Amino acid sequence: MPKVLVSNNSAILKHLAAKAFRRLGLEIIVASHGDEAFQLAESEQPDLAILDAEMSSISGYEATQKIKVVAPDCRVVLVMGRRISADQMRRVSESGCDEVLIAPMSSDELYDVVAIQLTLPRRGSERYTIDLAVVTSDGQRSIDGRVTNLSIDGARLVLPESLQEDTKLTLTITPDDTEDEPVQIEAKVVWAQNQQAETVIGAAFETVDDQARARLSRLTQWDIIEDHEFPRVVLKGDITEATSFRDLLPVMVGRVDFDVSQVTYINSLGVREWVEFLQKAPIQGYEFHACSIPFVIQASLVEDFVGRGTITSFFAPYHCEECDMQEERLLQSATILASESLSPPMFTCPSCEGELEFDDIPRRYFAFLAPVGD
Repeated sequence: MPKVLVSNNSAILKHLAAKAFRRLGLEIIVASHGDEAFQLAESEQPDLAILDAEMSSISGYEATQKIKVVAPDCRVVLVMGRRISADQMRRVSESGCDEVLIAPMSSDELYDVVAIQLTLPRRGSERYTIDLAVVTSDGQRSIDGRVTNLSIDGARLVLPESLQEDTKLTLTITPDDTEDEPVQIEAKVVWAQNQQAETVIGAAFETVDDQARARLSRLTQWDIIEDHEFPRVVLKGDITEATSFRDLLPVMVGRVDFDVSQVTYINSLGVREWVEFLQKAPIQGYEFHACSIPFVIQASLVEDFVGRGTITSFFAPYHCEECDMQEERLLQSATILASESLSPPMFTCPSCEGELEFDDIPRRYFAFLAPVGD
């Protein structure tokens, strides 16, 4: 049960009582002021602390510095107001905090931060294992190998042996940490390429029933989560010309939120498919949460990429020059908009305690935050 130390902030405590948080099974410890936060961190050794930057007795910045000494494994999130001065940004960097949140925030925004900081699996991020077998005249024989790409139509495999085209395969897909039954799919080798001691194979699924197709879509393309403030559509994998959002259109009703943290690649034809999907979708309102770096890059380059929606939070690249560590940090759009000149916060490197600095050109990376016409 993860321990979470929290300021006595009624809004945050209310969010932590929401349904999505109850599923995480958190133990909440409340501190009334900065000194108590430090003392509780020392005695309770929490996994995460969510502290108001402005607290009584000592500030959240000072409490963070002390907590990092007595509870070095504790991640600390500082909650700040709608306007952030250059001096506050400097204090954020000096404090050694791991995240900045701007109040007020929604329960979903807080949930993303808590789950990511605690490295807990978020809904829609389920993993799966795949067992492979070759169909022979005598039945089936298991084969070692790995799946490097999985879609609703086929898979790309790397195997330790050669297989001929038209060889029949069986893929058994078992979701991790769920009670769902495994999905068994018949496939056929459509191409094979030898590479040193391995063979790269393209396998096409031959007959996929509606139930299996729906399960594959949920594992590889999208999932729909209902226990957030609004229905949340979790997008996954690559967005290319092979991606079809047709089956997703019927659920695009009312207000929805998109979680795009698992979008790994988008090409130009995928951009077109995505923009057309947003134009067709009968959504009344929508936001984008935890946007991956590939998604942010396209949002900053293509004017219609987020349609009528807004990006609420996103991942950003950071780099430490001292030890060459690279890391992605989740930022709120409100954090950047609240700062002077769209300045990203700097953090302390978790590896060498040097400065972890934003690793891109702010004006270019944050272009999606600029008003149309700027």
